[in-house]
Amino acid sequence: MVDVRDLFREELEEGIPIYFGDRKEVPHTELSTEEENAVTTVFNYGVEQLRRVSPKIAADIEKQLSLALKVAGIFKEIIPEKKSLVFPSQAGSLGVAWIFPQAIRYVATASADNPAYSSYTLNSWNIEVTAGTAAYLFGDGTHYYKACSATNKHEMLLIFNNGLIEIGSTPRIDQFRLISEGVTKYGIYTVAPIVEERIEENRAIYQYPTPLGATAIFYDRGIMWGFMPRVSGTITIKTLGLVFYEHDLFSDLTWVT
Repeated sequence: MVDVRDLFREELEEGIPIYFGDRKEVPHTELSTEEENAVTTVFNYGVEQLRRVSPKIAADIEKQLSLALKVAGIFKEIIPEKKSLVFPSQAGSLGVAWIFPQAIRYVATASADNPAYSSYTLNSWNIEVTAGTAAYLFGDGTHYYKACSATNKHEMLLIFNNGLIEIGSTPRIDQFRLISEGVTKYGIYTVAPIVEERIEENRAIYQYPTPLGATAIFYDRGIMWGFMPRVSGTITIKTLGLVFYEHDLFSDLTWVT
């Protein structure tokens, strides 16, 4: 086991906070050169796509490669079976991808065995909201969200620091609350009013802060990440981050039904 603050000392010193809930220590193993190359390849092509759309957001995210490599080492060590990470994934390996809707809601109906509780519409980045009623990126207000823990289908999510993006005419959220199993003491955090200014000229893209930091979502420890919308309707919120997974979870094109 490695102390979290020691493992991420470099990132913390560079001003990149991290949120691991109540985990003070985590299992971790160093990646091989080939595994580092796999994570770096996926990370770099995503950042390059971001740069074409929003250079400012890309500049925020591209500083977090070392964070991604270390979280990959946590996932590799924490799963029951030891496997190598490759890209693209292959049978018997681990994979890495930018987070997509099916990585969050990996089953159609959340349950105690598959706690993919979330307000996201299935297979979508959209959330239907009502002004004054809390909605949840992860969790549902009663149940905590956990990443997939099925045999040979384990996954782990990493949301990058400042990696919450709303796409649309105007942002709809002022308040967030992030808690986890074992750490429920934290209240809300809010966004500065200037968030209503588009981060890129002529593009309806808005970036929300994540003051608690880059957030790791495990399959054995729950998280609840809610927000309070101030208008009703459909909002599109994308989480910028990576999903690390066992190949069988996403061995083929996936549509959750």
